[in-house]
Amino acid sequence: MRTKKDRLKKYLIILIALITCSFKPNWRPTCSKEVRETNTIQAERQVRADSPWRGEKRRSPFVGASCLERKGPQSGFKEQSWQHEVLLQEPNILLQFFPDQNAYRLFRQIPSDLLGLSYAIYPISHGYDTARFNDNKRFNIFPYAIFAPRTEHEIIYVLSKLKKHHLPFSIRSGGHCFEPGSLSSGYVIDLRNFNTIRPDVQKKEVYIGAGCKLGSVITALGKRNYAIPTGTCPSVGITGLALGGGLGPLSRLFGPTCDSIKSITLLTAEGKIIEVTKKHHSDLFWALRGAGNGSYGIVLGFTFKMYYIPAATTVTLTWNWDPATVQAVFQAWQAWVQTLKPTVTTQLNLIYNNKTLSITVGILNAGKGSFSGWQTAFSSLQPQVQIIQGPYLKSAALFAANPPNPFYKAKSEFIFQPLSQEPIQSAISFLEEFALNQEDYVAVCQLYAMGGAIRKGNNAFFPKKAFGWWHQTVFWDRQSQQELALEKLRKFKREIAPFVSPYSYVNYVDYDIGKKYLRVYYGNEVHRLIRIKRKYDPHNLFHWKQSIPVHCK
Repeated sequence: MRTKKDRLKKYLIILIALITCSFKPNWRPTCSKEVRETNTIQAERQVRADSPWRGEKRRSPFVGASCLERKGPQSGFKEQSWQHEVLLQEPNILLQFFPDQNAYRLFRQIPSDLLGLSYAIYPISHGYDTARFNDNKRFNIFPYAIFAPRTEHEIIYVLSKLKKHHLPFSIRSGGHCFEPGSLSSGYVIDLRNFNTIRPDVQKKEVYIGAGCKLGSVITALGKRNYAIPTGTCPSVGITGLALGGGLGPLSRLFGPTCDSIKSITLLTAEGKIIEVTKKHHSDLFWALRGAGNGSYGIVLGFTFKMYYIPAATTVTLTWNWDPATVQAVFQAWQAWVQTLKPTVTTQLNLIYNNKTLSITVGILNAGKGSFSGWQTAFSSLQPQVQIIQGPYLKSAALFAANPPNPFYKAKSEFIFQPLSQEPIQSAISFLEEFALNQEDYVAVCQLYAMGGAIRKGNNAFFPKKAFGWWHQTVFWDRQSQQELALEKLRKFKREIAPFVSPYSYVNYVDYDIGKKYLRVYYGNEVHRLIRIKRKYDPHNLFHWKQSIPVHCK
């Protein structure tokens, strides 16, 4: 006689069998295993050869996905219908692929003429979950596809199909936006393959592709003792920086990055590629240099004027943390910067890192010879001093810094006069609160000196006549830390608001600004920018949350 235990065992076996049958892959292609393996290998080889994410061992983005043979431009391989047709026909496919149900749902909604492109990465592609993120990992967005075209023909094709199907998209060059301005839940046009750097020493100019990052640009030019006035963070894209103005160690000497632009290669809303210069499309040339990010077209590359800088001196002054010392250094620095020559740039840093507080002043003097101009202002405050002389490439490396943590949020303010003691005390308290609780964050308050050549440019960068640019950034490692970080940063912003201007730097994108962003970023230039927008993109094809609109808001 069977026991209760035996009966339970029998029922369990039957249940397992039923579950196994229900998930049995009954959609196998009719061709032989050998043919399937051969076709798969061929597709994988071609995808790896053509992939915009070269250098990694990858599966084909198309194996096991749905579409018939596609004829995208230069797609590089022919797909076999057996690889794809079943996923379109199988109504319960999400049950069979439960872990990837979102990927397949997204993939099935992509128009046929945007499938099968060898320069695309799709939700079912290996590497998608890396490519869909920007440098700032706060934003977890799932686009339908990411296109990384390699030629003008390919990017024209992609834009034409997105426009044809009325599909939303974003434009990404460096992927360093503080907010998700270069991401989209629709499609992403990624410019990483437009990465040419072509210096011409005789003409003292350089062509730089829109997908280049500052680390590559500074190194390529620095080896020839040349430079353009950029920032120094290696992972920042040249395009986002230049189209938003661009501030860095050479800006007081040569102006913001955008002042050195001689021409811009632009893909317009009409699908045409034009050269934008001071003589051709002069109104657009003005607007792109300071207000050009994601509003007027897709920039494919620039020609910049470059400058010969054989040597530079970098000085770093450091003090032990003390609130009275912070106040004294601030006041000394703000008085000193008003006497500086344009060859000298400087920044004052208050930093909480590794549960430690510090105050430093960084100084860069472009040119040969020693530099002692800091001594009259700071020697009485007894700093620790480090002086390094060498090529500009070495100095840029000393100023360089990548975000130390995967999540971050920033705010910025322009000031038109030296800060009083009240906002400086707010900055001290802001950082000391992190230290008091020994919290696992990195927090930075930096004040950059403006003036010099920044005041002289004929561009849309605003405001040119500011005394300084102050910004605050908090970095953290875990998503659970985000709420506290944002709360502290927003509280600090409210405290200092009465002591700073209402204007912020457009390259420090901040969605907290809300609907008033046009005035905050562009001041009295807003109406002119909108008129130019209506002329070149009247249907607002290029837009994102803080782009230039076609009508006043």
